[in-house]
Amino acid sequence: MVWGAQLAGTLGIAAAIYFFFGSSGPVIRLDSEWMHYGYMAMLGAAVPALWSLHGFRAFLHADRAAARSRGGEPQPDVRMALLRRMSVGGALCELPLVVGVVHLLAGGGTRLFVAAACVTLALRLSFRPFTGGAR
Repeated sequence: MVWGAQLAGTLGIAAAIYFFFGSSGPVIRLDSEWMHYGYMAMLGAAVPALWSLHGFRAFLHADRAAARSRGGEPQPDVRMALLRRMSVGGALCELPLVVGVVHLLAGGGTRLFVAAACVTLALRLSFRPFTGGAR
């Protein structure tokens, strides 16, 4: 449920920013030379979330194993650690969107903002609190 709310929140925030600032002029001033590095900055901002994803998977598997050993009942301390990891990872997923917002507010156009929103959503989908079926 937390994951779904985070995903919906990301979509809502991206849509609101796009509709309010998508067609406006520059709100902040950045050197035009820095504007050329927007895509690299956006992809670089995705690295912390990808790094955190590795640790998240370990907590997810530990939570599943603890719940399986207790007959489907989650172990509270393991579940809280998983939720904490998911919250931190979710915050890190927003970093590419932040770069897109700064680029949009600097008058850089909407293309990078939309790409940053897509990267953010892809990262957010990677932090889903479930795995595929048994193989």
